[in-house]
Amino acid sequence: MEAIGAGRVWAPWPELMAGHRPVLVAPFDPSRPADPAQGWTGPGTVWEVRRDWAAAFDGTRLLVTRPDGAAWYDGPVAAAREWTRALRAHQALTLATGAFHTPFDFPTAAAQGRLSVLTVPARLLDTHTH
Repeated sequence: MEAIGAGRVWAPWPELMAGHRPVLVAPFDPSRPADPAQGWTGPGTVWEVRRDWAAAFDGTRLLVTRPDGAAWYDGPVAAAREWTRALRAHQALTLATGAFHTPFDFPTAAAQGRLSVLTVPARLLDTHTH
């Protein structure tokens, strides 16, 4: 029997930080690098919004683009209404990735300071047609 999560990359998931700030938690995936040269920071640093990145959420799909316009993440996000409202209110999204592979590994990685973070401008897209 295969262990839960073995051999697969877990999809990112939405979380809310203190102050209702929206976060996308993204387990390690080599296709989603966290290069310090592109603004990723570690624990104990000030998180500033990186205007050369962008995020857009349409209620089901999130697109996060790097400074070169390439997608860092483009896929579904099962976000609750509260997360979506927080994204609209803050107009920024913090990305958190690092040395963890499943949601069960995340608390340990965070406690041990093994996360890279980046805050990007974010907008909520209106998908209703008038």
